[in-house]
Amino acid sequence: MTGNRITTVLALVALAVTGFGSTFAAKGKPLKVYILAGQSNMEGQAKIETFDYIGDDPATAPLLKEMLGADGKPRVCEKAWISYLTGSPDRDMLGEGFGKLTAGYGSRSNPTEDGGKIGPEFTFGLVMEKAYDGPILIIKTAWGGKSLNTDFRPPSAGPYEFNEAQLEGLKKQGKDIAQVKADKAKATGRYYRLMIDHVKKVLADPKRVVPDYDLKAGYEIAGFVWFQGWNDMCDGHTYPERDKPGGFDEYSELMSHFIRDVRKELSAPKLPFVIGVIGVDGEEATGAIAHLRPAMAAPASSPEFKGNVAAVETAPFWDDAMEALLPTKAEINRRFNAAYLLTEEGVIENPEASGPGWEPIGTPRPADRVWRFMSFDPQKKEDQLPKTEKKRFRNVMLPAGLEHWHTPDFDDSKWNSGTAPIGKGDWRHRDIGKATVQSKSEWGDGEFLLMRSTFQLDKLDYEAYRLSILARQGFDIYLNGHKIHTYIWWKDEPFYRPIVLEPQHVKHLRKGVNVLAAYANVEYDRRTQEPHASIDMMIEGITKEGLANINSQEYTLKQMDKICTRQEQKIIAGASNAGYHYLGSGKIMAQIGKAFAEAILNMEKQQ
Repeated sequence: MTGNRITTVLALVALAVTGFGSTFAAKGKPLKVYILAGQSNMEGQAKIETFDYIGDDPATAPLLKEMLGADGKPRVCEKAWISYLTGSPDRDMLGEGFGKLTAGYGSRSNPTEDGGKIGPEFTFGLVMEKAYDGPILIIKTAWGGKSLNTDFRPPSAGPYEFNEAQLEGLKKQGKDIAQVKADKAKATGRYYRLMIDHVKKVLADPKRVVPDYDLKAGYEIAGFVWFQGWNDMCDGHTYPERDKPGGFDEYSELMSHFIRDVRKELSAPKLPFVIGVIGVDGEEATGAIAHLRPAMAAPASSPEFKGNVAAVETAPFWDDAMEALLPTKAEINRRFNAAYLLTEEGVIENPEASGPGWEPIGTPRPADRVWRFMSFDPQKKEDQLPKTEKKRFRNVMLPAGLEHWHTPDFDDSKWNSGTAPIGKGDWRHRDIGKATVQSKSEWGDGEFLLMRSTFQLDKLDYEAYRLSILARQGFDIYLNGHKIHTYIWWKDEPFYRPIVLEPQHVKHLRKGVNVLAAYANVEYDRRTQEPHASIDMMIEGITKEGLANINSQEYTLKQMDKICTRQEQKIIAGASNAGYHYLGSGKIMAQIGKAFAEAILNMEKQQ
């Protein structure tokens, strides 16, 4: 780094810390490249709608001001760009998003599309953009659920070695040890390689991402940020002493190998390197996470890395007040995501009237409708599953004569009859106290259930329609012979879930008699292997007036006021995810990104 460039950085570090200002890229300046890598928290789970909470704290309000443009929307950087590689290579979802840096480069379901979230990259780039009067490129590679010991394992660390306890455990499980080792070898270092290959690909043609890239000025790889840790922290097999001091010493060794290998790969022997130390649960955290933190930070204290590796503690940015309200937030989400909850007695709750809203359509009322139903077990060997399998919904061969069971003209007169819910066994859950879901009709002996009912409809003048369903496992739903919804997973918590019907589904509703039908299956208790299930459903409609009511701020606040205070609501609005994702808080993530940038600037100053 030349003397005049050091002066520039020094003059702007203070500006980066206290504010961001506004400058334009100076021509002839090299492109500064920063690499960001890690797992789900480097992806970033903080939704943009949590940004307002940043402004409620005088200490962070200035940061929010710089994150937003004059229009109140997330700022789009003028001289900072990003290339972001993410998505699952196993599901052909690996992809790149790139463009001018702004919010939306956090976790993405589609790598090429704005995910509405941020990770550390947004404020990291804002700080860097104002600390340097040239162009900036962030190359970010991040995937959730990845470890340093396997997925990002650096080449110089050698192959993953199974310890004796692991091997003994695999033998007891009857695993093919050779195959397990082969699978582990295939997975080892895979994401390290994807990371390095992507960095090299981008740097082979910077102009593809940065249209104004000056070939003569070139680029400088100016820093690397690593933000990871959760998967290693949870891995009691690789780190059998993780609950003790020193239990993560291997992580420190792997991190040192990682730094050396990255620098070697990129021909940058003194590349400033930031290790983001996992801060979930804040400064009072105990157990494995508390033991991992010093192991993560250890390389920064090594004489080998003095002055060019920094450990940034993220625990100080944790929000204790927000964490304390997680159960309240969960209850709010539960209530807003449910069509109907169950009472502590395990029966459908009658919601308190709050103006016009969703209402069951047709007669008789859902509680009085008679269902025809029958259960059966799969006959073909390939259709059978061990009772220990959790995900059980699947299409199996139906008994003879039932091929058209879901059509309006099918004769179900010989089936069992009764009101819903139809169920069997004990479906218990903490949110309905010590009770179990109360079924009104017995499912039968079979694993699978076919059920049908009719209702009379006199009008079709609702603004929107939805299916409200209580079901333990997956299901196919049919309306007048047409499939309108499929769900393939399971639901541990029992309540009626709303599924909005799209126009292509609503068109099958008709005046007169309608036939609603379902195909479903039971779940088995993993310990006792006893079956349990319960299913009930109804179609509901809502008027234009009702839709306006439930979408109004007044309605939302009225529902939330039943659960918590307005001040608590403000805090809750600042979170959008679970604790291990830093609460999905824009406030937390914005401060972390800023701290990462300042650490690199500080190292630049010392070089």
